[in-house]
Amino acid sequence: MAEMAATGTIKTNQSMGTAVIDVKNEECQMTGFYGLVEKLGNKIPGPAFMFMGLFVITYIASFIMSTMGVSAVNPVTGKTVSVINLFTSANTADFLQNINKRWMNFAPLLTVPVCTVGLAIASRTGLLEAGLRLTGHCEGIWSVALIVSFIGVNANLVGDAAFLIFPPLVAMLFKSVHRNPLAGLFLGYASVSVGFGANLLIGSADASLAGLTQAAAVIVDANFVANAAMGWYYLFASTFVVTIVCAAVSIYVIEPRLAKTGMGMGQSNETEDIENEALSDLQKTGMKRALLMLILFFAAVALMCLPGMPFAAPKGGSITTGKLFKCIPTLIMFMFFLPGYVYGKTVGTIKKFGDTIPMITEEIKGLSGFIMVCLFASQFIAVFGKSNIATIIAIWGGDFLVHLGLPKALLLAGFVVMASFINLFMTGASGKWALISTMFVPMMMIAGINPAAIQVAYRMGDGLTNNIAPVFPYLAAILGYAQIYEPRARVGTVMAYMLPYTLITGVVWIAFLVVWVMAGLPVGPGYSALL
Repeated sequence: MAEMAATGTIKTNQSMGTAVIDVKNEECQMTGFYGLVEKLGNKIPGPAFMFMGLFVITYIASFIMSTMGVSAVNPVTGKTVSVINLFTSANTADFLQNINKRWMNFAPLLTVPVCTVGLAIASRTGLLEAGLRLTGHCEGIWSVALIVSFIGVNANLVGDAAFLIFPPLVAMLFKSVHRNPLAGLFLGYASVSVGFGANLLIGSADASLAGLTQAAAVIVDANFVANAAMGWYYLFASTFVVTIVCAAVSIYVIEPRLAKTGMGMGQSNETEDIENEALSDLQKTGMKRALLMLILFFAAVALMCLPGMPFAAPKGGSITTGKLFKCIPTLIMFMFFLPGYVYGKTVGTIKKFGDTIPMITEEIKGLSGFIMVCLFASQFIAVFGKSNIATIIAIWGGDFLVHLGLPKALLLAGFVVMASFINLFMTGASGKWALISTMFVPMMMIAGINPAAIQVAYRMGDGLTNNIAPVFPYLAAILGYAQIYEPRARVGTVMAYMLPYTLITGVVWIAFLVVWVMAGLPVGPGYSALL
């Protein structure tokens, strides 16, 4: 366990069994391995400067590596992939011409602002606070952690918006029950991130990845047919594994470390405590009407999935391949906006529809820093991909894996680690899979592994390092939320508290995969793990 690095007075909260530390020192760091991670991570400049630095490094590396003739042969296509020099006149002109398009079409900016419109109404009318008060009456540390973790793991159904919406809500929840809000923030972010490859239901990500997997698999087996459910059995079971592990890490690792270092224990300057008092009769009426509106909203979405309606399954496809999952950001907006508006009208925080405009305006202002970071993140990710450096790293990694000569189950486990490593430099599940599936799927099929299991392993690796990937734009947003509760928090602070989730969940989840494969269990309906 890390020792407390700051001096202060420890007060015990008997009802919750946790330590509250009155920290009077500016320095408040962990010690040991995680302390080293935090210290080194805090040397990293702010997110905007970090992406600027990575951008410059990529340009310089592309020039040096292209001059040296660095290349790799794609083992599937036989084509040579070379590093592209970004300093050429044509590449420079292309970069300058498309800065605006890269920024405005950056995936997070296509979802988060729209979702924030609805969240603004639900938050500023008081609906979320009232809901948190009700949730805060839930007894037991484990019950709250498990509920939060379970929702977070399944939140990938709503896409990237979950990274920005869910964690701050959990921080508010933890604060309302007098638990460290940073513990809630970190659990919310970690469960969404590392659990991005698990879910009880089949989502749009399964459908899009399956199409790419089939395109790669037919190189070896022209008769192979993929579908969105081909890894569903394993991902369904994984939901409970990841939920329990994330909750356990939060309770037994993160919260004790936060208590010993005093992080997040002070009063926030920007947020007020949510008192866990009973709701008034008017608030209860507002909650009931808001719930009724939410039920009507889901009923309307269900009706729109019927034949002939906007979300109906396309010919030869299913609902998951239709318009429903493409409309998730808009649906999230209405899911928050409508109940929030009804609640506001009931309790009086909204007198007329025009009152919603200032609420939305104020909430959007809070995204200004995130939007700025996205400017630099989008440019770096674009030039890094164009340089082919990421592709060559993937080829070298795949060649290393194949030549290890591991048993099939361990080879699959090795691929999870490889995908996790690649995710540190290149985020975005579909784009990354489009790049590396054509290399890894045929190679591992030749080794006797079913493409369905390969895709499952990829989904695991793609999620496990989301929360610690320095190029992940949502890391900047989580740092901003963390600094609300603890101004001393830095990039290294977030990464140090995220690392236990990645390492512990990774070990347990990979072991679960190895046992699953060795037991001969199917990964999905009609799909075995091995060929």
